Amino acid sequence: MILKSRDIEIIEDDPYRNDALSRKESGEALTEFVLSANDSVVVCIDAPWGQGKTTFLRMWEQHLKNNDIPTIYFNAWESDFSDDALVCLIGEISASITELSKTGDESKAREYLKKTKDIGIALLKRSVPVAAKIATAGVLDLDKVTEQALAGLAESIAKEQLEKYENSKKSIKSFREAISQLASSTTDPDNPKPLVFIIDELDRCRPNFAIEILEKAKHFFNVDNIVFVLGADKKQLGSSIKAVYGEGLNVNGYLRRFMDFDYVLPPPDKGLFVKALFKKYSFNEYFSKKNARNLQYEGEQSLKMFSELFELYGLTLREQEHCCSLLSLSIRTTPENYKLFPVFLCFLIVLKVKSPDLYKELITDEISVFELLERFKTQPGASDLLLTNYGTALEAYIVTCKSQSHSYDEISKKYQEVIGSGSSNEEEKRRAKNILEIIRDFDWNGGIGSLGYLLKKIEIASRFEA
Repeated sequence: MILKSRDIEIIEDDPYRNDALSRKESGEALTEFVLSANDSVVVCIDAPWGQGKTTFLRMWEQHLKNNDIPTIYFNAWESDFSDDALVCLIGEISASITELSKTGDESKAREYLKKTKDIGIALLKRSVPVAAKIATAGVLDLDKVTEQALAGLAESIAKEQLEKYENSKKSIKSFREAISQLASSTTDPDNPKPLVFIIDELDRCRPNFAIEILEKAKHFFNVDNIVFVLGADKKQLGSSIKAVYGEGLNVNGYLRRFMDFDYVLPPPDKGLFVKALFKKYSFNEYFSKKNARNLQYEGEQSLKMFSELFELYGLTLREQEHCCSLLSLSIRTTPENYKLFPVFLCFLIVLKVKSPDLYKELITDEISVFELLERFKTQPGASDLLLTNYGTALEAYIVTCKSQSHSYDEISKKYQEVIGSGSSNEEEKRRAKNILEIIRDFDWNGGIGSLGYLLKKIEIASRFEA
């Protein structure tokens, strides 16, 4: 078993081989979309943080390259220490020029790259504030500066600003022409394809840098032959933009200035990713060795409970990996012939990751087990889960987790009342009887009072995680 999840390997000649989330279809659809783009287009790949955007974009990047589509991948978050987004964007093109030239004319690509850099340098120089001259006047004795001299200085600055504006407009036009020519030179003229510029992790950047990336990409690279693909959680990106422009900003309206299309990355089917994680962490191999009568179903129980609870609590893919890391470490600190109580262990792990306050209240005795059960039922979908066989077993674990074997009568009282009540229907009575049977079995097999035992596993595992 591995302790911590590693980045998914992307095979060069088969980029979707390790695609555990069935996202090849999205990659193929987006490929057809960019190939059909006749004009400059900006499309946002939208999905919450931790839902596998970066892995998908890296797979798709390789897919595009395998289809001779010139592609640049830029992780904006790794460069948000920079003071100028334009420098970063030109730098990424420069760093990728050898790779880009494989699908086009390298000598022309390098020629246009030099032209792009030269114009870009000129634009950056002009961005240095001319008003610095005013600061120079500030160190003078203003009492000795004549009104005429100040008027002349102001006129000079105004004239220089006007010339700078006119030259900048011409330079931006030249820059766009050079970028468009550069993009054209990276593809076969007999079978032209756009240059795809992927900008990932935009939602994790400093708000000012994220805004600057959007503005520079739109204003300087808005040319034919280039398609920009932004990987971002639009909700999080919107929060960053509001931090700069204020809560009253119409975020959707603002972002529409920069983004032409959105593509919502579909969430994976229920249980699909956790199955891949069980294979990745070698859980299946571990559980297959537990053949004793009371241990042989632990693997199936773990997989089922994680699948249900991940869906119930809406865990991101990163949170699901965190849960599996905790399970892996819990297993490593448990002798092979010991029971894991996976139905309850998986519940506690998810509770710790997703509802840490409730988890803390449970272990510090701030709430009773029946209060925990009622709080759990408020989670949408929890009541339906509790009606299943696994849910029935989970409820039995919850109500007995803090008890001792002599507490059986006290625990069972609630369920005996259900069985004896004239207002209970047959399904409710049947379920209450099943819970009592499970609790009686716990009495003989160590399940009663399992909370302390399992908490020790989780807390030890958490220390390793830290």
